[in-house]
Amino acid sequence: MNKRALLADVFTALNMLCGFLAILAAARGWWERALWLVFVAAIFDGLDGKFARAARSGQTSDFGLQLDSLSDVISFGVLPGVLAYEIFLKKLGVAGVATSFLPVLCSALRLARFNVLSMSGRSPFYVGLPAPMATLTICGFIWMDALLPDVIGGLRLLPVVVAGVSLLMVSRLPYDRMPHFAFNRGAANTVNLLIFLLGLVFIPLFPRYVFFPLMMVYVVSGIVRGLHSGPREQSARDKDAEASKREAL
Repeated sequence: MNKRALLADVFTALNMLCGFLAILAAARGWWERALWLVFVAAIFDGLDGKFARAARSGQTSDFGLQLDSLSDVISFGVLPGVLAYEIFLKKLGVAGVATSFLPVLCSALRLARFNVLSMSGRSPFYVGLPAPMATLTICGFIWMDALLPDVIGGLRLLPVVVAGVSLLMVSRLPYDRMPHFAFNRGAANTVNLLIFLLGLVFIPLFPRYVFFPLMMVYVVSGIVRGLHSGPREQSARDKDAEASKREAL
């Protein structure tokens, strides 16, 4: 087996391990430990994709694709649901259970669609908010809770955040992919790469101040791009959707 491909699968397993450990931490009430594990899981998730494409000249194997998606459902589907439920949503009874299930359901739907679209060709954008970014947005909001004045609502707004990012996962909005780690891939890639690198530096240093605002920049970017996309881009996304439906059938 190609060493890079093997390393990609190891990173996928580490992503899954971090998600599992974070679920255990959330169940014990160790919120901050769980939040840090989510951040580490997201880093491993980004690395496994980079190594998988490097090993296969820009393409990922069917096995690696399915394994990565199964891992992501744990780390970026089950985990945010459990975390949000244990921190606040369990106070809402049945409504809390239903809301905490949304990340599980929507991440599974989004990843299934992603797999189908990936098999038909690589798009320059993700279709819908990526599950790791949705989870990081939820975690960033939880981390920022101590800074939110009571008049804003604090964790009382968590159900809105959870439901909002869950629905964005199954939306048709176009979101940027991970930037190439090179400064000769155009201005847009350079800007995205700089933001990504700055996030890696400042999120661990100032998580409560940086995490949620940075995630919201990404979330809003897809909404803005979707609202301003031209008819041609929308038509292309419609064709992708039709292709995915045929594949699913």
